[in-house]
Amino acid sequence: MGLKAYGVSSDSRQYVGALYRELREILARNKDFVQCIFKPKPTYLGETIPVFGDGNVTNDKT
Repeated sequence: MGLKAYGVSSDSRQYVGALYRELREILARNKDFVQCIFKPKPTYLGETIPVFGDGNVTNDKT
C-alpha cells in the first residue's frame, strides 16, 4: 500500500494513579462481560435528538 511506518519506544515508568486506573479497567471489563450475558434493555435520558438540522437543538437554553 506504499505506507512507511516508524516505531517509537515508550516510557515504561509507573505513573501516579496507574493502579487505580488498572483496577477500574478490570472492573469495567467484568461489568461489560456480565452485560453481554444478560443483555439488559438500554435506558435513554431525555427526548430523541434528530441528526439533521443546524444543531441548535443541543445548545443550552438561557
